[in-house]
Amino acid sequence: MNTIKVGKEELSYIEKGEGETIVLIHGFCGSTDYWEYIIPLLADKYHVLAVNLRGHGTSSFSGEPFQIEDLAKDIKELLARLGIEKIYMFGHSLGGYVTLAFADLFIESLKGFGLIHSTAYPDTEEGKAGRLNAIQKIQDLGIIEFVNGLVPNLFADESLVKLTNEVEKAKTIGYGTNALAAMETQAAMRNRPDRNDVVDEANLPILLVKGTKDKVVSVDRVASASSSNIFEVRLETGHMSMQEAPNDLAKAIHSFVKEN
Repeated sequence: MNTIKVGKEELSYIEKGEGETIVLIHGFCGSTDYWEYIIPLLADKYHVLAVNLRGHGTSSFSGEPFQIEDLAKDIKELLARLGIEKIYMFGHSLGGYVTLAFADLFIESLKGFGLIHSTAYPDTEEGKAGRLNAIQKIQDLGIIEFVNGLVPNLFADESLVKLTNEVEKAKTIGYGTNALAAMETQAAMRNRPDRNDVVDEANLPILLVKGTKDKVVSVDRVASASSSNIFEVRLETGHMSMQEAPNDLAKAIHSFVKEN
């Protein structure tokens, strides 16, 4: 694990392989460990960077409120420090929101990007209320109890039975999230804008990975746009294809980068 100072934070990241740069951004209460099966499958052909967002994994959190755009700026600064100009970026869930913000702010730095079980839509009013409830739950019960309630919903029902090790691993990863950072991240996700226009107007290849059994982001609520530069892949998984079907997800990413 590498660490670099970005603003007030120490961001940690994994760097493997050579070739076109692929940046992987994890989801909420996740870390670079979410990608542990994916990184080896991509690093034999590409230069892979997996980054821990503020307060996630081993990245620090200074305690200051932030927006999704700030997380995208963190990634941009990291790339600048590493001397990397052009990338493919793939974001899972929260990482997808960061990817869209990055595309909104720094489209010239992208060769293409992908949303993995994520959405360009903003929160519904019900979703916004859910964010406030999550913040309250973390505050009242702590990060461990919150994660214990969160993680089972991320996996397809059959995965909860068949992939017990992966489910427990996802919980352990979540336990390592800074509780205050988790609350601030919920607030940032609640405040994020509709970015369907980014998907619609980006003159770049875009990959949309959807889980047919995803309980968090349904297949019909990923993006409103549909055009020749948008490539859709449906996997028979829940919200965690990087754990539930890593070979299939890695194949989808590899094919997308190779062909675009």
